[in-house]
Amino acid sequence: MKIGMIGIGDIAWKAYLPVLSQTKGIELHIFTRNKETLNDVAATYHIEHIYHNFEELLASGIEAAFVHSSTSSHEEIIDKLLDHGIHVYVDKPITYFGVSSTRLIEKAKEKGLILMVGFNRRFAPPYRQLTEVANPNMVIMQKNRGHHPADTRTFIFDDFIHVIDTLLYLFPYTIEEVIIRGKVKNGELYHVTLQLEASEGTAIGIMNRDAGTTEEIVEVKSPDETRKVVNVSNITSHLNKQILDFGSDDWQPTLEKRGFYDIISQFLDLIRNKSLPYTGYDRDLETHLLAEKIVQHLKK
Repeated sequence: MKIGMIGIGDIAWKAYLPVLSQTKGIELHIFTRNKETLNDVAATYHIEHIYHNFEELLASGIEAAFVHSSTSSHEEIIDKLLDHGIHVYVDKPITYFGVSSTRLIEKAKEKGLILMVGFNRRFAPPYRQLTEVANPNMVIMQKNRGHHPADTRTFIFDDFIHVIDTLLYLFPYTIEEVIIRGKVKNGELYHVTLQLEASEGTAIGIMNRDAGTTEEIVEVKSPDETRKVVNVSNITSHLNKQILDFGSDDWQPTLEKRGFYDIISQFLDLIRNKSLPYTGYDRDLETHLLAEKIVQHLKK
């Protein structure tokens, strides 16, 4: 199965090339306009099929492509891939705008093609274990960074979108109210909070990009248990007045802990097995539309 990769940025080097280069049954075809990077990838991972001309990649016979180029280039690239009948896996976000993200998802649907967004946290084993908490009444997620305020749209779509998507994944209720707060100073967003209200409970997302540290903490609370994950790794549970440490497998690869193996595997399985329906369009779209709602609110 011929699989393309477009753009070789940091995430492609750290997460996708190590997994895909070890995956059996696929033939990787790599495109980037940076010839030095292209040669480095070919030498490091022994890849024969490399391109610095995008049209040659499109004509190579690839069935699907992983898009790891800059977010600003996503729309044009995805349009061309879909027009050539090629399934797409794209780093979050699809685009920086709700309207264009909606258009591309609808286009993929109409053509019967997959457009899957790389929200790897849904596939991370620690976060999957959080979904085991029955009848959650509160979900709290913090994803903080030090000294990295940014313009609002970039902040929300490039980074906070992970918080949005994880809340929607862990909070299994119909949302009745959305409350948004943020600090914008000199055109840059410093922190944001998102509160999702349902009759069954509350979900709260927090990101402070002026926090002096990098951390990610998620808690799921219910009348019987509170379960907590720190930095997509350590899991503890407060249950029956006891604190239980789930421990971790030191031999488990980091990319497996963070869900990259499983999300890549699911995408490839969908391509191989044409009878498997893809049901992720609406979920991905909901995340992007909520991101757009936050941007619009903070611009007021």
